[in-house]
Amino acid sequence: MANTTNTMRTGLAHTFLSPDEVAAMLPGVTKGKLAMWRYEGKGPRYRKLGRTIVYALDELEEWIDASTCDRTSEAV
Repeated sequence: MANTTNTMRTGLAHTFLSPDEVAAMLPGVTKGKLAMWRYEGKGPRYRKLGRTIVYALDELEEWIDASTCDRTSEAV
């Protein structure tokens, strides 16, 4: 997942992804859905730096792992 083209890499503890990059790597997830999840307080954790939204890759992966289901009857 870390091979994105516009990923912001710095000396920080996290690798950050833009909403475009997150939407491109998750099937069925759009920028609009990410925005709705932010509004509703759902979805992966994010940071707002001024007007820029970023997602920490490790936190995104944790969120994906936490939504793992064993059967279709499980609530997400």
